Amino acid sequence: MSPLVVIVLIVLVDLLGFSIVMPLLAPFAKQYGLTGGQIGLLFAAYPMCQLVAGPILGRLSDRYGRRPLLIVSQAGTALSFVVLGLSSNFTVMLLARMLDGFSGGNILVAQAYVADITTEENRSRGLGLIGMAFGLGFVLGPFLGGLLLALPIDPAWRLKVPFLVAALFSTIAWVLVLLRLPESLTRGSGPIQRARVVSWRGLVDTVSLPSVGRLVLLGGLVVLSFAALEGTYSLYLRGRFDWGPQKAAFGFAFLGLVSAVVQGGLIRRLVPKYGEPRLIVAGVATLAIGLGTLALASNGPMLLLATLIVGVGQGLASPTVSGLLSRLTPADEQGSVFGVLSMAQTVARLANYLAANLLLARFGPAAPFWEGAAIALLGLAIALVVFRTTRVEDGIVSILRGTKEFADSGPVRSR
Repeated sequence: MSPLVVIVLIVLVDLLGFSIVMPLLAPFAKQYGLTGGQIGLLFAAYPMCQLVAGPILGRLSDRYGRRPLLIVSQAGTALSFVVLGLSSNFTVMLLARMLDGFSGGNILVAQAYVADITTEENRSRGLGLIGMAFGLGFVLGPFLGGLLLALPIDPAWRLKVPFLVAALFSTIAWVLVLLRLPESLTRGSGPIQRARVVSWRGLVDTVSLPSVGRLVLLGGLVVLSFAALEGTYSLYLRGRFDWGPQKAAFGFAFLGLVSAVVQGGLIRRLVPKYGEPRLIVAGVATLAIGLGTLALASNGPMLLLATLIVGVGQGLASPTVSGLLSRLTPADEQGSVFGVLSMAQTVARLANYLAANLLLARFGPAAPFWEGAAIALLGLAIALVVFRTTRVEDGIVSILRGTKEFADSGPVRSR
């Protein structure tokens, strides 16, 4: 089994555990009498700790290797699910969620691993497979969680079992790392020895690399736009179409399947033909159109079409931004750059989960999608700049600056 297949399986199994837990966290906490504010803190603890841990894990993986960081973080995730599932105390639950958040920054380490083991031409396709694993995980996890809730077991354990099953999935992923995943960086090859220590100045230096800062901003805007849907889709379906949780789950499943098919299948055919810059423009534009169509949708067929368009746009934009970013990043900076990207995307989710819900409450179900479409249009303007200043020909990335052209057959460096 190739290392790429192993790392994709690890991400898929890990995401299954994560997506089983997320829809059940609120009812699980409510059964122990936690207040709305405490439940909100449980949700917020994960992305906040992931925000802090992401860049640090990325830089540590540059220094010490990907495999040790994946081993430690997967163990932390599994432990957090066990503690959370068996606890009835808010403080213990909060600490478990924080541990899960600190461990959850390992996705960028997985992305850096893919960058290590793929060629320049195949990098977006490899990252697309990671995206496909995300999509499938978020489709299969909630359905599996629903099936687990239907088991004929003691009601006192009914909401605990999904958390323990999530811990089992994370343990399986840990075993896969331990037994089947070789290190992608080797001592003496350069990256482990040359990587800088963790520092905020180092993060600033990282985004100062040619075109890296612009692509990090674009990646953050894509997530900011899509978060308008992630945080309000169920409420939108209830308010606009009177759909209950089960139908909303089918809507999420359809969206995840579309995104997974695009990222796992179409990307590998489209990147060699059109290159990342063109696909980034197409993906961000399609995302804007899809969100605008959702805001206008008034019947089932139009809703289905709009959801399809959003899934295609997200599926095109996300892996191609990451792929081009990786190709423009020095080998010893991959973990650092993806750490900064993860930080930007986490801030984006936190901001628009709150803003989109406030817009929905204030102006109605369509408001978050108009906001998301406007953000996507801003991202489109940046994507057009990326397209005009970046050329990919025969696997060679060139950054155009005025009349000068900086060609590169490997990572582009600024220093």
